[in-house]
Amino acid sequence: MVDLNWMTGGKQGSGIDAALSLFSRVMIKFGYSVYGYREYFSNIKGMHSFFTVRVSDKKISSIPSKVDMAIFFDNESVLGEKNERGEVVQEGHVRDIKEGGYIIVDSKLDKTKIDRKDINILDIDFDSIISNVAKKFNKPTSEVVIAKNIVCVTASCYLLGLDEESIAEAIKTEFVKKPKTVVDLDVSVSEETIEYLKGRNETLAKETISHIKGKGISPVVKLDTGNGEQQLYMEGFTSTAIGKAIAGCKMQIYYPITPASDESVFLESHPELGIRVIQPESELAVLAMTAGATLAGVRASSSTSGPGMSLMAETVTWAGMNEIPIVLVDHQRGAPATGQPTRTEQGDLMFAVHQGHGDFGRIVIAPGDVEESIKMTADAFNYAEVYQVPVIILSEKAISQGSMNVDRKMISDIQKNYKVNRGKLVDKVDAAYKRFKFTDDNISERIIPGNPNAIFWLTGDEHDEWGHVSEDPNNRIKMMEKRNGKYEKILKELKPEEKFKIIGDPAGSDLLVVSWGSPCAALEEAIKGKNIAMLQVKLIHPLPGEILDFLKKAKNTAVLEENISAQLKQHIASVTGFVIPNEILKYNGRLVRYDEVAEALDKVIKGEKKVILNGY
Repeated sequence: MVDLNWMTGGKQGSGIDAALSLFSRVMIKFGYSVYGYREYFSNIKGMHSFFTVRVSDKKISSIPSKVDMAIFFDNESVLGEKNERGEVVQEGHVRDIKEGGYIIVDSKLDKTKIDRKDINILDIDFDSIISNVAKKFNKPTSEVVIAKNIVCVTASCYLLGLDEESIAEAIKTEFVKKPKTVVDLDVSVSEETIEYLKGRNETLAKETISHIKGKGISPVVKLDTGNGEQQLYMEGFTSTAIGKAIAGCKMQIYYPITPASDESVFLESHPELGIRVIQPESELAVLAMTAGATLAGVRASSSTSGPGMSLMAETVTWAGMNEIPIVLVDHQRGAPATGQPTRTEQGDLMFAVHQGHGDFGRIVIAPGDVEESIKMTADAFNYAEVYQVPVIILSEKAISQGSMNVDRKMISDIQKNYKVNRGKLVDKVDAAYKRFKFTDDNISERIIPGNPNAIFWLTGDEHDEWGHVSEDPNNRIKMMEKRNGKYEKILKELKPEEKFKIIGDPAGSDLLVVSWGSPCAALEEAIKGKNIAMLQVKLIHPLPGEILDFLKKAKNTAVLEENISAQLKQHIASVTGFVIPNEILKYNGRLVRYDEVAEALDKVIKGEKKVILNGY
């Protein structure tokens, strides 16, 4: 079994960002599954970023707290750094290497400062490699230094036992869209790195690293080459974009905000997906344009984060009042206010469920990983049009900026099996047409404005069946019941797998853990080998009645969430009256890791009511 965890990092703007995708793509090319995640500060350049990639011969979608191998070309990544006030900015990644693991550092670093006797240390002269390549291409080293990320990836792959030709081929594939001169330089850096490592055989033989001895460099972990041709490397934000394309979305209107902007930038750079991307002057304009496009018969959407959602709240209520089927993706981040723009959190659940003033029908869903995000995003457009309600998709930075391999066939199967359902969108009506006609299922026929046989009115005020402003109390009661009376139909018609996922037997387990969104991947791995069941809630609102059934059967229950107030727990209690007694919470802005969840589960079983996770 292969299960390897790799890390690299450096200052933002130093070119290190490409290392995550390059290393992941190389591993996928060799037939392995990968899951990667990046952590970075909310400035543009200069602060510390780091990236973790897990490699396995099994499907994975979470990472642990410790790594087997790390490689850095700057001292700060290894030893940590402080700001001008003497405060610790980051503590250094020496502590993140598991016992017996490897750290590869710049040869200029004083290795005596690495206070770990239980790990293996290898040094590489990054500057000499870069200088040699610069001379070959007759370039100043300043133009080649950004290729240190190639040194990191090549050295790591070579020490893992992957052959040099395949590494070079993977680099060519990764940078196929770049000019040939750039690709040639990167390949030369890779080749120079391997020659450098080969040339150090005698030196390495004298090192105290027990795994690297003898005539050659023995791999830290031997990875057999495989076939990754059917696997795509996918970053999370592309999953919602692809889901929108599958659904037939034709317009994406957005205002820039971290981390949501990546999705719209991806769509802008892939016009073949058929989605027109527009950036208006504000978030207020964004959702107004989205509603307008939807009214005109186009499937339209927007993507934002918490601050943008706040500004869109009034228009969401207008869409709710007029039963307009908009789809809005919330890529959650640290809050409140500007909060932590580049860190993850699940702080918007209650906001999404109650966004805006007054009561109106809506659907809130939450995918658990990149793969689920594709299908659930596509399904959201059918939900919106069938039930004529706003649909909010709760994603997170943990999903939108995570990355993993996705099977091409899985995507093609979703596309092949997806059927557009536009609900009661009709074109043949007469002068008696009423846009908001009272019906048994609370859903009226919908037409596109400009129909030659009928017109309808839209207003933010309460209205009658025609759409005319009305303050009649009897009409008010019927309209309120119409807009808020769709939940029974939604809960009845959605399939169980669209509403939740249950693993294990709640009644026969020591503990049932309820979660939502990205922590579910870590939870699913953490419960392996334990008598613990898990319940992933996908349909947040309206809350499925089955949730209460599962909770009542369980001997003991807990929630796992990335917010301080256990918002799913509150939501479940407010709807069902059932108060989950135990909490596992994380709200430091960092990803939930499966090993820290496993430890927390043991604490809950031993009687600890509230466990706060603080891994980074």
